Order: sequence, then C-alpha cells, then structure tokens
Amino acid sequence: MSQDQSPAADAQEAELRVLRDGIDSVDRQIHQLLNDRARLAQSVAEVKERYRQGDELPVFYRPEREAQVLRAVMARNEGPLADKTVARLFREVMSVCLALEEPLEVVFLGPEGTFTQQAAQKHFGQSAHCRVLSSLEAVFEAVQSSEAHYAVVPIEVEDAGLIRHTLDLFRRYDLYICGEVELAPAVSSEATSRCPRFLVVGRDAIGPSGEDKTSLLLECRDEAGALHELLAPFHRRNISLTRLETRSSGEHDWQTLFYIDFEGHVSEPQIGELMGELEQLDVNVKFLGSYPKAVL
Repeated sequence: MSQDQSPAADAQEAELRVLRDGIDSVDRQIHQLLNDRARLAQSVAEVKERYRQGDELPVFYRPEREAQVLRAVMARNEGPLADKTVARLFREVMSVCLALEEPLEVVFLGPEGTFTQQAAQKHFGQSAHCRVLSSLEAVFEAVQSSEAHYAVVPIEVEDAGLIRHTLDLFRRYDLYICGEVELAPAVSSEATSRCPRFLVVGRDAIGPSGEDKTSLLLECRDEAGALHELLAPFHRRNISLTRLETRSSGEHDWQTLFYIDFEGHVSEPQIGELMGELEQLDVNVKFLGSYPKAVL
C-alpha cells in the first residue's frame, strides 16, 4: 500500500482496474463485430452485383428494411441506454456499412446548417454524402436525372410558401416518397409546437415495412361537397388521415389540390380498394408513395 493512499483508495483503484479491463474487452468484441458486419455488407453488394440483370442497377438502400431493423433494435433493447439512443447508434452503423456497398448521394435545399440538412443527416447518417443545392427545383431535378440517389424536402415547417412549392414539384416530377423525418421542435416554450417534418424522395416505390404511411395528391373541381366526396372513401374504411393540405391548383382557379397522408401501404387490400374507388371519382389522383413511418 502506498503511504499516500488509504486502504479504501487502493480497494477502489483495484475495482476500477477490473472494470476498465472489462470495458477494454467489450470494446474489442464490439470492434470485431463491427468489422464482421461490414464484411457481410460487402458480401451483400457482391451478390447483388453478380445477379444484376443487364444494365439494371442493384438496389443497395432499402428504406423499409432499415425501418424494420431499427424498430427491432428498439423492441429488444433492455437498457440502460434509451431505445432511441441505441437506434441512433445502429443507424450510424448501417450508414457506415452501406457506404461500403455504395455511398449515397443525398441532396437538399440550402443553405447549410438548416433543419433540412439536420433531417438528411438524421435519416441517412454521417456516412452519406449530403450535398446542398440552391433551389427546390434543382433538388427534385437532381434525383430525377440520377445525379443523386435521394432528396430530403420540407413538408411541415413554418414557411408555408416552401410547402406549396414542394407540392407543386411533386406534381411535376415522377418521383416517390420513400421515407419521412421528424425533428424535435425548436427551443420553444409552447407545448403545442409541431415537429418540423421532411420527406425523403427517390426514384422508386418501396415495399411495406409493417408500419407505413401513404401520400396522395388529389386535384378536383372547387365546388360544394367536393371535400366530403373525396374523404368519404377513407371514412367508410376507417382509414386514419395524418395530414390534409388544401390549396388552389395554381393553374385553374376552379380546381383545388389536396395533399393527403394516411396510415397504411398501397399493397394492403383495403388501400388498394381505396385507390380504385378514388380513381372512379371526378378527380385526378397522383400516388406519391407508401413509406415507413418515422422511427426516430
């Protein structure tokens, strides 16, 4: 025993040394497992490349699969780390491993440091290449032309004008919503503050994850009873609407544009029936996508 230390201090140091050795051992195991996971991700890429059909590009990023993995992480978590904390760690692991398969190019409306950039990094992780563009139209065009894999665009923020522009671009471009991102409200004292919400936009429709939303753009004549007729098919099937945005179509004053979010995936029988009934009405229907509900 050191002359400068009490027996209690020596005992504490001995216990801490054992715990630190345990932490070092666990760290080595984590490191090994991370490399094992990365090698499996590389093998997935090799298999997809080997079985690709002609010029068709393999699909490396599967939003529905990622959502299922993150939900499973949260469901099996036993603490002491919080569910969402563990899920965020796993998202970064998936982001790093996906970058080994194919680095994702993600675009968003600038400037840098905005909520949109935060949303892009939250959804895709730090290993995605997130690139700022100067206009929303340039963002949509980059995905449409395959210059980027995905875009992150605002759909529920304080700037209503920005939202209208987003809806206009959904009308003009043949892209699909394949995910959503929610951020915590700003440093606000109001308990009723709504989360800023963003949509992930890509070129392909995606499969069901088990907990999904569907988004539609509906354009119909601005006349009495139009909204009631439009919503009746949802009501009859007890389908829950999570958002309804209404505005003039912008092209004809006598037409109204509705943006609707509701629970479910287009592959589900009752959603398929709903789509069929809507198409029988005097309304233009544009399917924007079915996608996983925000996990984090």
